[in-house]
Amino acid sequence: MSAKSNAKAAKAVKPVQEVKKAAEKTQEVYVQFNDKEVNMKAVLDRVEEIWTKDMENKAEDMKEVKVYLKIEDNAAYFVINGDITGSFGL
Repeated sequence: MSAKSNAKAAKAVKPVQEVKKAAEKTQEVYVQFNDKEVNMKAVLDRVEEIWTKDMENKAEDMKEVKVYLKIEDNAAYFVINGDITGSFGL
């Protein structure tokens, strides 16, 4: 192989770190109702905190989470793994 074709091959292969950077993106979801704004990441983080700290479970044991916001009640209701329920104030 010539030096020219080696240079082309080296350019064609992206370092793993560059590929990972391109795949990462930031996503944020906010729910607004009247004068209230709720960041969904903060709500999901709180559910995970309740699961791990308050209920003393491992984070990897949380397989499914459903969150229901009831803004008029200033509350978030959640169901973890289909059968564990709870709520907290927003």
